[in-house]
Amino acid sequence: MNLHIDKAMLAARWRRALGRLRPFLAFARRRLPMLLVWPALALAAIGALWTYVLRDLEHEQHDRRVELEQQVDAYTRSMVVRARRSIDDTDRLLLLLRHQWARAGKRLSLEGTIDAGIFSEQYISAVAVLDRKGIVTTCSQPEVIGKYFGNRPYFTEQQNATSDRLYLSGPLEGKLTHQEVVAFSRPLLTPQGKFDGIVLVAVLPSFFTQHYAEPVLGEYGFAGLVRDNGAVLATRSGSIVHTSHSPFLLAPLPADRPVGVARLDGRRWFADGHTRIVGWHPLPDVGLVGMVGVDEYAALAPYRAKQQAAINNAWWNTAWLVLAALLATSLHVHAKWKQHQIEIIRATYRRATEEAGEGFFINRPVRDAQGVVRDFDIVDCNQFGADMFGKHPMQLIGHRLSEFYQGALFEAACTRLRQALETGVYDQELPVHPAPEQPLKAQWIRYKAVRAGDDLAVTVRDISESKAHLSELERRSNSDALTGLPNRYWIQHYLPGAIAHARAGGQRLAVLFIDLDGFKTVNDVLGHAAGDELLRTVGKRLTTAVRPRDHVVRLGGDEFVVVLEQAGSVEDVEQVAARVLGAFRDGFHLQQSTQVLNASIGISLFPEHGDDAQTLLKNADIAMYSVKTGGKGAFRFFQARFFEAIRTRLETEMELRHALDQRQFVVHYQPRIDLAAGTASSMEALVRWERPGKGLTGPDGFIPLLEETGLIVRLGEQVIDNVCRQLAHWARDGGPLVPVSVNVSPRQFSQSDILALFRGAIERHGIAPALLEIEVTESSMMQEGIVESTVFRQLRELGIKLCIDDFGTGYSSLSQLQRLRFDVLKIDRAFVLRIENPEGDTLIASMIAMAHALGMRVVAEGVESRAQMQLLKTLGCDEGQGYFFSRPVPPGERQPQANRAFETVGGTKS
Repeated sequence: MNLHIDKAMLAARWRRALGRLRPFLAFARRRLPMLLVWPALALAAIGALWTYVLRDLEHEQHDRRVELEQQVDAYTRSMVVRARRSIDDTDRLLLLLRHQWARAGKRLSLEGTIDAGIFSEQYISAVAVLDRKGIVTTCSQPEVIGKYFGNRPYFTEQQNATSDRLYLSGPLEGKLTHQEVVAFSRPLLTPQGKFDGIVLVAVLPSFFTQHYAEPVLGEYGFAGLVRDNGAVLATRSGSIVHTSHSPFLLAPLPADRPVGVARLDGRRWFADGHTRIVGWHPLPDVGLVGMVGVDEYAALAPYRAKQQAAINNAWWNTAWLVLAALLATSLHVHAKWKQHQIEIIRATYRRATEEAGEGFFINRPVRDAQGVVRDFDIVDCNQFGADMFGKHPMQLIGHRLSEFYQGALFEAACTRLRQALETGVYDQELPVHPAPEQPLKAQWIRYKAVRAGDDLAVTVRDISESKAHLSELERRSNSDALTGLPNRYWIQHYLPGAIAHARAGGQRLAVLFIDLDGFKTVNDVLGHAAGDELLRTVGKRLTTAVRPRDHVVRLGGDEFVVVLEQAGSVEDVEQVAARVLGAFRDGFHLQQSTQVLNASIGISLFPEHGDDAQTLLKNADIAMYSVKTGGKGAFRFFQARFFEAIRTRLETEMELRHALDQRQFVVHYQPRIDLAAGTASSMEALVRWERPGKGLTGPDGFIPLLEETGLIVRLGEQVIDNVCRQLAHWARDGGPLVPVSVNVSPRQFSQSDILALFRGAIERHGIAPALLEIEVTESSMMQEGIVESTVFRQLRELGIKLCIDDFGTGYSSLSQLQRLRFDVLKIDRAFVLRIENPEGDTLIASMIAMAHALGMRVVAEGVESRAQMQLLKTLGCDEGQGYFFSRPVPPGERQPQANRAFETVGGTKS
């Protein structure tokens, strides 16, 4: 019995559920295409996504290969220069030995010279002198003295030569050391110029690859030297130096180009099978070609990582698009179903409102091809609503709003309805201004529009009688007599209610506190009548600039407030503030003259910046004051730090102005050290603030504020004058002079005649322009847009060098550096700190190679340890600067600090 009852209950529930679902199923069957719209869009978006990702990866790979070829070419040229220098040094050693042999009466002794460290045991196998018969007369290896080597090519070539020249042999098997060597030889000549033997230096193959930059080329890099006929002289890969018995290069270089960069397949060209990007370049006059190669697989590792990340992201985005398509389809169907239900309910609602004393309308937006709402269709209305227009319902239904409203009336009606579409509701009491084209038969209406799907449900109630009485009372108590705007009394009573309304609706409210910049001057010069005229004009412009639903209030004097209800997003508030500022752009015509004024605007938001009217007004006022102190003519949102920041900033700004008047800024000097010579090559001028009673303050404590206030221009003039005066003082003392670099703010290029400033200081103190360098940071130079300025060219023509500072932190391109022709490139200290990491030294090596290719010297900033200094020297960096050498010191301590810098590098003072 119980089982029978349970089955009956389940069947009844199923029938009820099916009955509720049946209308929706019938609705969906009639609108099947709408189920396929979003999946089709998602499929198109997925296709576009993958097309973009794959093309972007293809372009990225191409760019990386081009950059890699440029780097390899730079590495090859550097290696060729160093290899040629080593060969020349060895040739000079031969010439020196020949000279000593002649001066010593052919009795030169070379025994034990390698063991004594006179010659490098790391690269030199033997040094010897052979007589005209090929017998060794002296050698660094005494066991070979007296032996015959006259049949060796390095002897026979010189014996048969018709001129005095350097001979460089191919790889030979050393008879003494049983190692593979390369022989350098020069002929020994009698006073009559006849052949009298040779002087010989035998070097190991590693001699020709000693400049292999392992931090740059890595474990699988490649360097080598071959003859121009293709014979391999020496090769090295990673830490391994190869010999002719175990050849590493398996095939000759491409013969169609004497200089070039190419991708060489590892299976054909290299014994280890690694494919490399190889560059080659000839060594002039010695018949050799230098080669440098970078392992392609290792070099493209960052690209492969980016490729994998991009593909993974593309798969994730594909999944999100599929999910979004399913969700959008669900929401779309749900919205259509709701709209269908609203249409069913509409007839019932219309009948219900016929007796309510309100006009009721259903308006549907009409959009153009771009989706912008241009008009509204009247889909439905009740009899009461038609009566308010003096029409029958059938004379309204099916027609458009533009058929009954024209001009400004039509725009106002559309604005109300568009706002309801955007925000969901529009509810206002509106005056009906009498006009021939006005169809409404009322003076005041309560107008409410509510979004219902894609349509708007509008109710209109005639409130003319009640508003007529209240309007007069409110006008007398709430209006400003001069401008006709709401006054301070009005906002004190209105703003709390607006805040409560925003709180209840979960909406944002904004208060804009506006103060006129320069009003006092107009009032004082032109008189109060002109000031009153100006205030009336400002009130009108503000009312025009804000949105129709916003409120413009005059607090008194030249202070105004705008209240933005339903403020929307922060971006919406910014748009209104920008329009308010734009209202002052055209100037004001007063007493046959045009006065230009700006406005400073402080903005506070509810609920972010305050929960009551007093707090919002106060915080907006504070924000406005921060604009006044920051340059005027702008707007700014309130921040809690403004109050203390304004007080501190005002105090510091007054101190800085006094410091400039009293010339409290002093210049310290920090040397730059030539890493090869170990001597000071230049100095950088660094400004300090000598605050009475507070000691020295570093630039971080005052430079930003000087930049903001424009006082940096005055400070720059003082620093340039101080540096030129100090250089002249050092010149009079007779001490050694090196160039001094001066940091120049981009503001000095835009707000002063920087060329005249430097020229005047140079002439005033009588110094050479070559003693000055100008440093401009990479990031600030790009931001200020001074890269196209002709002043750079004029400064170079004057003789002043240009230096780009903090390189690597900005966004300068290779073409910009080529166009500006800087003399010095300073690598930012952040890169120097990472130099001991593998990726750090590779990046710095690339910067150095690029700068050298552009003809610039390279300075590394922030050197703090000997290890950093040695690595920079190995990588070919020209100069170093940092606390490892010397801290910035006053002018009087320059020489002792320079001496300590020399000792640190291991150089000698010149």
